[in-house]
Amino acid sequence: MLGRIVPAVAMVVFALSVPAWGWSNKEHMQLTRIAALRLVNAPDTPADMKAWLREAMPGITDMHAEREFFLNARVGPYPIGGRGLSFWACVPDLEVATAKPGREEKIQPFGAPERLMHFIDIEFFNPDESKRIYSDDLSTKPKVDDVPHDLKDPRWIRAGFLPFRVEQCYGELVKQLKAGRLASKPGQFPRDEHAMKWAGFLAHYLEDNTQPQHATIDFQSKTYFKNKRGAPNVHADVEYRLVDDDKADYMPVRQQLWNDFVKALDEVKDPVDTDDLFRATVEVSLTSYDALPMIGHAAVAAYGSDREPGEFDAAKFAGFKGKYLGREMTVSEMKAHQLAWAVKRVERVWLRAWKEAKAN
Repeated sequence: MLGRIVPAVAMVVFALSVPAWGWSNKEHMQLTRIAALRLVNAPDTPADMKAWLREAMPGITDMHAEREFFLNARVGPYPIGGRGLSFWACVPDLEVATAKPGREEKIQPFGAPERLMHFIDIEFFNPDESKRIYSDDLSTKPKVDDVPHDLKDPRWIRAGFLPFRVEQCYGELVKQLKAGRLASKPGQFPRDEHAMKWAGFLAHYLEDNTQPQHATIDFQSKTYFKNKRGAPNVHADVEYRLVDDDKADYMPVRQQLWNDFVKALDEVKDPVDTDDLFRATVEVSLTSYDALPMIGHAAVAAYGSDREPGEFDAAKFAGFKGKYLGREMTVSEMKAHQLAWAVKRVERVWLRAWKEAKAN
């Protein structure tokens, strides 16, 4: 199936200059694969779910192989090498990249294109209209109860639909699991509906949810630079540059980030208590939002000036220390925490979907 669609889609993707809309393809592939690996290795994962995950995630190996992939693989704007769940976890970004401007397909019931499914600009839900902006002191961040679970609220079309999209993908995954449609049927892409597709889509949005800049109007951290028009793309620096840049590997930085990530996988606990997926998604965004000041100040340090940014210094960026989650940490540790949290969220929600489908 992939052999038929790779050439055509890849040419379009490589021809476009489109910003990333979540973690990099490399990270989406790897986070999804690691979530599947951890569930397969977990003693409390149902045996039939383990069997499905092995089929849905071909090539699943171990953390040693994942380390080699993280340190040495180059993926880029098309998820070359993505298979099964790890491919489907990249498809939402491919749909953004290949959409024709002004002719984008509208996703229902949102009546909005794919590009609005990946984030929630949380400031739009501040009750005070004058405070619907980003502020370094985080004073404009609303509370979780300020965000209405009401698709008719007109603010959603500007804020993005991430909490609703997570709910929708979860519901579709449960539906496919109940129907026993676990994998794709040859020759039926893209019309084919199956659990592998929706599990991959769900993983993508759950992972995007932990990228702090997917929670703010100022998604490129331009606030921190005097010349907003000439400000660097800090969004790209946070998402893919440290792990999949096409100009430099930043190997010492990448090695430290991997070490921080492995440590975080052992230590990070999902702080979200609710099983209400809408509320949970909002809570993840609000928590991740608190990393934004660290990111902004780290970017200024990495570029050497807030007035005339110079060359990007990856070591300064990754090693910059700031406050997040009530303690001091580096940007590398912060990113590692968010990546590990994404893995834990995917594990938790996939497992819940499987149990719900099998209980009825």
